[in-house]
Amino acid sequence: MRPRYRVVICDDHAIFREGLKKVLAGHPDLEIAGEAANGFQAVEVVKKLEPDLVTMDIAMPELSGIEATREIISTLPHTRVIIMSVHSRKTFIMEALKAGARGYVLKDSAGEKLMDAVKAVLNGDCYLDSPVAARIVDEFVKLPEKDLAPQDTSEHLTDRERQILRLIVEGLSNKDIAAKLFLSPKTVENHRARIMSKLDRHDLIGLVKYAIANGLVDPDSWSR
Repeated sequence: MRPRYRVVICDDHAIFREGLKKVLAGHPDLEIAGEAANGFQAVEVVKKLEPDLVTMDIAMPELSGIEATREIISTLPHTRVIIMSVHSRKTFIMEALKAGARGYVLKDSAGEKLMDAVKAVLNGDCYLDSPVAARIVDEFVKLPEKDLAPQDTSEHLTDRERQILRLIVEGLSNKDIAAKLFLSPKTVENHRARIMSKLDRHDLIGLVKYAIANGLVDPDSWSR
C-alpha cells in the first residue's frame, strides 16, 4: 500500500536521524522523503519536497530549529512540525509553539512518544510530551491576574463546545474525544474549528490560556 504521508527528518546528529528513520519507516502510512543536518538545509529541503510532516531538533547549526520552523510554516502552513529536543525549558517550548510547531517531544522519551505525536499532529491535533504540558500550565498559572481574567467570549461557546475545549486542552485527540462523547471524528473536528474561530485563538497556547482564565480546566490536577 502506498504511504499516505511524507516525512522530512531534521537533526544535526546522523545517528539520531538513523534512529528516527527506523522508527518512522516501520509505519505503513509514512514515507521518509528526506533529511537535513542544519537549519538552512532543513528549510531548503522542506520547501523543495513539501512534506506532510517534519521532525525538527531545536539546537540546529547555522539556523535554529525554532527559526527554521517559523520559516517553514510561513511558506507551507499545512506542513506539521514536531519538535524533538533535549531542552525542556519553558522558553524553548513556548517559542517553538509560537513558531508554529504542532508537537513537542523530549528526546529522552522519543522512542516511546514519537508515534503518538505523529498520529496526533497528522490527525490535526497537537501533542505535548507530559513534562512539556506541565511546564506550559505552570507558565500560565504564573501570569498576572489581568492576563488570566475571565473573558466575555465564554458566553458565546455552547455547552458542547466548552466540553470539547476542556478535552482538547487536556490533550485528547479528535478521535479520542469522539469516542468519549459518542460523536464522529468529523463532528469533533468541526466543533474544534468553530471554537478556534469564536475565540480567535488558533494554537494550543491560546486555547490553554483561555481555558485556565475561564475556569474550564484545573491546572493543578492537569500538571500532576
